[in-house]
Amino acid sequence: MQIVFLCSEYEGLLKTGGLADATRGLAQALRQQGHQVTIMLPRYGALYTKQLQEQWQSVYVDLNGQSIGAAIRHLRHEDIDILLLEHHDFFNRPRPYDDGEHAYADNALRFGFFCKAALAYLADHSDQTQPVIIHGHDWQAALGAIYLKQLQLQGKLKNSRFVLSIHNAAYQQGLSWHDLPMLGLAGDEVPQQVPLSMLSIGVFNASQLNTVSEGYREELLSEPAANGLSALYQARQADFSGILNGCDYSRWDPATDHSLSSHYHAANLTGKALCKAQLRQQLDLAQSKDPLFVAVSRVTSQKGFSFLIPSLAQWLPQVKAQVVMMGTGEQQYIGPLKHLQQQFPEKFRFIEGFDDDFSHLLEAAGDFFLMPSLFEPCGLNQIYSLRYGTLPIVRATGGLKDTVVGLGKRGATGISFDQPSEADLTAALQQAIALYADQRKYKTMQQRAMQQVFSWDQAVIRYQSLYQKAFTK
Repeated sequence: MQIVFLCSEYEGLLKTGGLADATRGLAQALRQQGHQVTIMLPRYGALYTKQLQEQWQSVYVDLNGQSIGAAIRHLRHEDIDILLLEHHDFFNRPRPYDDGEHAYADNALRFGFFCKAALAYLADHSDQTQPVIIHGHDWQAALGAIYLKQLQLQGKLKNSRFVLSIHNAAYQQGLSWHDLPMLGLAGDEVPQQVPLSMLSIGVFNASQLNTVSEGYREELLSEPAANGLSALYQARQADFSGILNGCDYSRWDPATDHSLSSHYHAANLTGKALCKAQLRQQLDLAQSKDPLFVAVSRVTSQKGFSFLIPSLAQWLPQVKAQVVMMGTGEQQYIGPLKHLQQQFPEKFRFIEGFDDDFSHLLEAAGDFFLMPSLFEPCGLNQIYSLRYGTLPIVRATGGLKDTVVGLGKRGATGISFDQPSEADLTAALQQAIALYADQRKYKTMQQRAMQQVFSWDQAVIRYQSLYQKAFTK
């Protein structure tokens, strides 16, 4: 098949979260199956350092009452063609979506332009007789579904179909009805009786939809998970799939991980102990036999910090354990995390920021990984943690429920809890302490966790079926 991704992030070029890992992982898996994959991405400010081909094309679209042009620049990355859509005013900014505190006020126009210009380029430069899947990712690409329909009414891209993947349904980019003329849309092209947003327009118009786990798909059929769109998801239920993201084990395997100075595998965990000692030395924590809890996370309410912080404040004085966390996000949580470090300098460290190599070391060094999310469409860190023998502590939601078998169940690979509350999380932390004290039981579960496989090879088979289904509509 010919497959074109419309996406706002791609790992190795630009990343703010798991979306980038998912787009790269799926693109690579599709390429390995023999498909022709092209990535279309805005040329953000951070991408101006990339070496590009000298050849480029231009495209113009009517939007916001004027003709707006973009350059399409070419880049070859890991044997995949990347087309960067260049518009200096819209995309040459330090950050892709916000200024560090607030979303850019013109995000609807920026990404509406990205979608419309990308589709116009494909209409001008692709073989109209060949079937093409245009695969949009999240709200930033969602308007591609309706712009494709508009082009097809003009006799263009008749053999193309639009598939929309929802990586996080909480982010929709809300619109008002007054925004429709700006985006070149009419009232009958958008859904009625649900909140109007770029995401809801994409869900309404796409040939096929999916989200990134079976568990999250089920949650989106009702409120509050659907954020006002449950009726729309229910109406599209026959065209709505849940496909669990894969893990790129070429990058996330402790036996070969280039970020680690000591490697290990399930049959020999000596390197894991060395990684733990290295981390403790780097952070000036005591070398001890106490369990080490780690986390790499965006510091947001979605990730459970509203109850994680008070739980840690109550739990840390009572136990022999150490906790190391790294992340960036909302100041309402970062301040209290820094305060925890001041309160418990022998037990707690918080690193504000993100470093990719250090995130790998945290995965390798930990005994348990903290992931108490309010909701989690798929989640990748719990999958990494399983392979690294760092037992995940998760709330049973979305993709976490699909990938981690909780303590007390047959084939347990981690610890799970149901309610997003301080009490339930504290109980789970106490379970972890008790489990670690029984080293025979802990190591049995650790070995089982390290044998779990969630590869893109499994996911790509389902995506191929999804693409084929799109052509039946």
